[in-house]
Amino acid sequence: MTARESKPDVTVVGYPFQPTGMAEHARSTFRALQAVGVTPRLLNIAEDNRPIDPDLERDFGPHLAPSLGSGINVFGVNGDEAARVIDQVGAAAFDAAYNIAYPAWELASYPRDYARVLERFDEIWTPSTFVQQALAEAIARPVHCMPLPVDLKVSAFLGRRHFGIPEDAFVVLFFFDFSSFAARKNPEAVLAAFEQVCAARPDGDICCVIKSRGAEAAEAGQAALEDRLAALAPRAQAIYGDLTDNEIKNLVRCCDVFVSLHRSEGFGRGMAEAMAMGRPAIATGYSGNLDFMAPGTGLLVDYTLVPVGPDEYPHGEGQVWADASSAHAAELILRLLDDPAEARAMGRRAQAHISETLSLEAMGRRYLDRLTAIST
Repeated sequence: MTARESKPDVTVVGYPFQPTGMAEHARSTFRALQAVGVTPRLLNIAEDNRPIDPDLERDFGPHLAPSLGSGINVFGVNGDEAARVIDQVGAAAFDAAYNIAYPAWELASYPRDYARVLERFDEIWTPSTFVQQALAEAIARPVHCMPLPVDLKVSAFLGRRHFGIPEDAFVVLFFFDFSSFAARKNPEAVLAAFEQVCAARPDGDICCVIKSRGAEAAEAGQAALEDRLAALAPRAQAIYGDLTDNEIKNLVRCCDVFVSLHRSEGFGRGMAEAMAMGRPAIATGYSGNLDFMAPGTGLLVDYTLVPVGPDEYPHGEGQVWADASSAHAAELILRLLDDPAEARAMGRRAQAHISETLSLEAMGRRYLDRLTAIST
């Protein structure tokens, strides 16, 4: 058997049962390895009881491991939690294996405190060239760009009625987690753009859906969001709390366009998932999403770079991020609203592009090439 045919011994470490971006980070890594014939183990490091999601239990429950593997371990954890996770899995077991950190990050410079912990790993993977550049400047270990796979197969179809979304409306969708810092996700800019769309099309059958979670830790931000949504009612609505994996995928399927006016993204999963589902994405023309939003597959919004404000993001002092133009975003939304045929065509191009570049099989082969090189 050749080195390529011999599958590496891999354990994926992360939070596979949580309804978060980092949880999907681990899930998609695991699924991509499975897609190319690797049978990885899965170490769940969540400290709380996992929520019950039948699809996730079916897909990941049988693969759970009780401890860290002795071969190659891929850690879907961030720099601020890496030290705790190493202690949790055991420093001796960690030191006896080959360990890859696969963190997210969203600013152009990486914090020194996080970098010192990541130096304990043998190499670093990043979800975009934006993050790769930030980490490569801060860490002496090898840093490889490994975009995250995107796969949105639904286990059961759910229509707009399930979510209370108007059946015939042109639906603009954005979702975010308050724990990922609302200032960075910037939902207010999406609503500002939608307000301009409403003003331009006062009789248009349009609806903006904002899905959020984690509001219990950001009461003021949630209250401001609710006030703005109420002012737009009935043409805007909120979906709060956690959805199942199948529900969130169907929510993406039910929209006409996904709009993200983020200030910075390490990868940009919301946009990538919409594109994978054949929906056009409108997004700030800055940071991680530039890797997969090729010309003709999505629409990029103009922006200016502005300082990160106090307490808006960890280690943001002295850093900058994007301030997207809500007026330009409104123009792009209207462009798709007024030309449904082009919107559908763009969605098809987006879907084909994501399928070619970020499918489970495409990224699984990229993972396998690197893991095989490590093993030989």
